[in-house]
Amino acid sequence: MIVLAQAQKGTVIADEAQVYKDPDFDAPVMAVLKQGQVLQISKGKKGPFYKVRLKPGKTGWVSDAEIRPGVITKQDMHEAAQEAEEAEEASARGKRPFFASRYRGLSLDFIDYAEDTMGGRRNAQTMFFGLKFNGYNTLFSGDMYTESNILFHSGAPSYYKDYTGYDGSGYIVILDFLFQTVLPKGRDLIFFYGFGPMFKYSHFDLTLTGSQDPYSADDMTLGVLFNVGAAYRIKRVSIRPDLKYYWEKSSYWGYGINLGLDF
Repeated sequence: MIVLAQAQKGTVIADEAQVYKDPDFDAPVMAVLKQGQVLQISKGKKGPFYKVRLKPGKTGWVSDAEIRPGVITKQDMHEAAQEAEEAEEASARGKRPFFASRYRGLSLDFIDYAEDTMGGRRNAQTMFFGLKFNGYNTLFSGDMYTESNILFHSGAPSYYKDYTGYDGSGYIVILDFLFQTVLPKGRDLIFFYGFGPMFKYSHFDLTLTGSQDPYSADDMTLGVLFNVGAAYRIKRVSIRPDLKYYWEKSSYWGYGINLGLDF
C-alpha cells in the first residue's frame, strides 16, 4: 500500500488532470486539476497512478501521464511540449513516401550561359550557386508538385574577357518556378520532369578594347525552363541531379545537383 508519509512534490503537466477515487480509470472522478498545479504526490506508484493529496485528509489518484514528480515551471512545460511536437513531426516526416516529402537546400549549377552581345552570340560555361525548394505545399498550398530555384553568379561571363581583354564585373540572377511530374521508382528513388516560367536579370560593368572608360550593361528577360532528372533519398537528405534547358532571348543548356533536407 502506498502512503503519503513518503511524499514528494509533483506538477500537473496536462491541460486538465482527473483525480480518481481509486487507482482505476473506471473509478469515480473526485476533482479536476489544472496545468501547473503543484501538490504532494507519493514517491511510488500503483500501476500507472500516483497518489495525490488534495487537502488534509483528502487524497486521490492521478495518471502518471498527467502529472510529473518535481516542480516544473511553465517555461519548462512549454519547451517539453515543443520538443514533443517536433519529435512527432520528425516521425511523421520519416513515414512520408519520398515523392510526397518536401525539401529545401543548396544547389550547384553549371550553365552554358549565352547572350547576343558584341555583334554575335556568345556563350561560356558559368557556375551558379543557388537555393532550391521542391515538393508539395512548398510555396503555396495545393496538391501540386513544384520546384523553385534562386540562382546567383558573381562576375561577368568569361567571353567578355576573351573579346575585350578585360575582366568584367557584375552578377547574374535567375529565378524559376516549375510544375513537375514525379515518377516513383522505389522507396528512395524518383524520376521527374517539368517546365515553368523563368526570370533573368544581369548587370555587368565592362571595358571595351582600346578604351579605359567602363560602361554598364543591364539585361532583364522572361523565358521558359524545362528540366528532367532523378532524386535519391538517404534518410532525411535528398540528392537531386537534373538537366535543364533555358529558352529566352538566347537558349542554352545547364545541369546541376542539389542537396536538400526534408521539412
